[in-house]
Amino acid sequence: MPVNRAQTGDIMKVLPKEKSKVLAEANRWSLAYAEGYVEGEAFRRRGTLPSKYAQIGIDEYCLGFRAGYYERKNPGSLRPANPAAPAGRVFKIPPKSAHDTL
Repeated sequence: MPVNRAQTGDIMKVLPKEKSKVLAEANRWSLAYAEGYVEGEAFRRRGTLPSKYAQIGIDEYCLGFRAGYYERKNPGSLRPANPAAPAGRVFKIPPKSAHDTL
C-alpha cells in the first residue's frame, strides 16, 4: 500500500522525537536539551537562521539547540555526559599571597 503525503509528514515528525529520546538516554541529557540539539542540527542542515530565543535563551532547550546548531570539531569541548564532571581542562587558581595585595 503506498504511503500518502500526510502519513509521510507524520513519520517525519516522529523521527526527531525518537532521536531526542535516544540521545537523552545515551548521553544522560535532559529531554529538553536533546530536543533542542536535534532541532539545532536540523536548522544547521537546512541553512535556517535560529530565532533570537534559540540564540540567547539559557534554558536546557536553547543550550541543546546551540550545541546542535553550532557544530564543534573539538571533541574535548562537548558537554560532559555527567553534569558534575568538568569539561576539558580544569585550571586551579592559586591562593593569594600577602605579596599580591596592594
